[in-house]
Amino acid sequence: MNRQLKPCMIIAGEISGDKHAAHLVESMKKRESIRLIGIGGDKMEAAGVELLHHVKEMSVMGFSEVISKLPFFRKVRRDLVKVIHDEKPSAVILVDYPGFNLQFAEIAKKNGLKVIYFISPQIWAWGKRRIKKIRRTVDLMLTVFKFEEKIYKSEDIEAHFIGHPLLDEMKIPTEEEVVRFRGQYSPQGQAKFLALLPGSRLQEINRILPAMLETVKILREELLQNNLQLSAIVGCAPGIEEEVYHKIINNAGLEVNLCHDVEVLMSSADAGIVKSGTATLEAALHDLPIVVVYKTSLVTYLLGKLLVKLDSISLVNIVAKRKIVDELVQSDFKPREAASIVKEILVNNQLVGEIKQKYAELRNILGGPGASGRAAEMILKVI
Repeated sequence: MNRQLKPCMIIAGEISGDKHAAHLVESMKKRESIRLIGIGGDKMEAAGVELLHHVKEMSVMGFSEVISKLPFFRKVRRDLVKVIHDEKPSAVILVDYPGFNLQFAEIAKKNGLKVIYFISPQIWAWGKRRIKKIRRTVDLMLTVFKFEEKIYKSEDIEAHFIGHPLLDEMKIPTEEEVVRFRGQYSPQGQAKFLALLPGSRLQEINRILPAMLETVKILREELLQNNLQLSAIVGCAPGIEEEVYHKIINNAGLEVNLCHDVEVLMSSADAGIVKSGTATLEAALHDLPIVVVYKTSLVTYLLGKLLVKLDSISLVNIVAKRKIVDELVQSDFKPREAASIVKEILVNNQLVGEIKQKYAELRNILGGPGASGRAAEMILKVI
């Protein structure tokens, strides 16, 4: 660690942000010697970021949990302010995580830091209530969707579309890897493969995975009528102990496998049930036909309905501005309904072909590779 280097702060509060930020940090360090301090996860730490807090501490889901952790978040802000006073960084890079980061943007701005936002808050979901705060506090907004850039520029905010970092980060398995993976779980090669991706937070997994497993029960019974077997595999999230998954699976009384290499799982499966979030875009980029699901507490859902103004919850449908994949939200996420949609994917080759054609069009909308490099160059000019 060289404390003579120019310091810069960086804050990511979730696992997905940790991954995106780590690639950004690597791209910045290839171009310039720089010291980074802040909040992130294992990947950011491996990239050389000095962590004050880990994303595991920052992850919350639902309004009630946010309220219960307010004292902790106040402490985190105090820790960050101490770094500003002690280390005198030139700038702060905020990575998604708007509930916390937009508040800290105001603190940083008052203390004379340049504020760069990498991966825009989803103002298209929350309406334009946050625009005034962003205009007041953010010096540079880097967006991963082209339509976001247009929104900001129309509001006189400096914004640039850099493309989606997923295009740089994802690893497409080879055909040999896919064959090996499928053979591991279906030696005779007869089974259909279903990927279950219940999210990265413990609360999500506990709420969503049981309904996914009920869907698997129904599907297995129905597919047997077509002389088809079903191999269901749960994609495990970083930082979540396997025991969490085993407990839910045992309670369901099912034979279901676990997999930590989610990219191989996505490329190898025939269909997927995926919790709404960035994983839906990842699935599309791996050509995996999916149904998108979401379920939270009733209070959180009703409050969200009041605040979020969207016809779709899936990034796949939102970015494409049309329906590509089916969505089942809250009370609509019934195992029998999910099973019906997944079964159609598994037995209807024409439907799968149509979905994959729409995925190809989606890739063009997301821009080409190189997002992290483009972002790094713009950030280094500002700081």
